[in-house]
Amino acid sequence: EAPEGEAAEKPKKKGKLLIILVALLLLGGGGGAAWWFLKGNKPHDPKAAAHKAEEPEIAPIFIRIDTFTVNLKRTDTEDHFLQVEMQFKVVDPKVDASVKLRMPEIRNALLLLLSSKTQEELGTVEGKQKLSADIVTQSNQIIRAKEPAKDGVVGVYFTSFVIQ
Repeated sequence: EAPEGEAAEKPKKKGKLLIILVALLLLGGGGGAAWWFLKGNKPHDPKAAAHKAEEPEIAPIFIRIDTFTVNLKRTDTEDHFLQVEMQFKVVDPKVDASVKLRMPEIRNALLLLLSSKTQEELGTVEGKQKLSADIVTQSNQIIRAKEPAKDGVVGVYFTSFVIQ
């Protein structure tokens, strides 16, 4: 009986050893592949790393503009109205203060700009995008922004836009 018992234990030991070796190979291969994909195949660019370290992401500031209701420019016999709510996006708290300080001038310019548009102009996505760009330009002129991407209004977002 002793020879049969020893012979039965040898395949069990070989099976356990084989399972352990396969597990080690899989773990080692998986770890190596992960290292290669995540670290090993990216070129190291010290300038890009230094640039990222210099410029932390700046949280934007959104300035809510009160609701506008204006008569649109007539192109037919019917009157059309626009009711719009928007928010300005700025990146510098000084610009936030400047916009709020000059809000009466900005609102006046916006009223004149909005009432000069027709229903057809504002009825398309492109028309709304152009209006947004025009508002940014006019607002930056009023607050005298020299570098609009830094010291001006960088975006206008419509939160409500109704043409009737």
